[in-house]
Amino acid sequence: MKSVLTPAPAETLRDAIVAELSRDPSVDVWRIGIDAEDGVVTLTGSVEFLAMSVAAERAVKRVRGVRSIANDLHLRTATERTDAEIAHEALHRLRNNVAIPVSVQAVVHEGVITLDGTVSWLHQRAAAESAVRYLAGVKRVLNDITITRP
Repeated sequence: MKSVLTPAPAETLRDAIVAELSRDPSVDVWRIGIDAEDGVVTLTGSVEFLAMSVAAERAVKRVRGVRSIANDLHLRTATERTDAEIAHEALHRLRNNVAIPVSVQAVVHEGVITLDGTVSWLHQRAAAESAVRYLAGVKRVLNDITITRP
């Protein structure tokens, strides 16, 4: 017989948490990252409503084997954009500007876009920066694009 104090294996515990969150209609389980180890559960991601964060926490508390919860869910305002949303729009802008070669890439972290790659001309470097500078949610652009003459 399994002791109540013996923590559930991480995969089993994580699966039980996903199942419990999926049963709660007020929780969008696909927006929540779950890490479970030794009975400690960490919830990450961003949610639109405080109620969703509270509902997720309550659902996790119902799972057997959960001993402690770190609720790191970020409450996102209606106008705040995720890094994924910014990255998708940045990709769209870079792809649709004929002055920018496909060698230019954008990495988004906490609203900061870092551009890197190589271009042949200064105007291409400037075009890439201009293409993403004024996207909604962008806090800053770091332009690490290298110019290599053909």
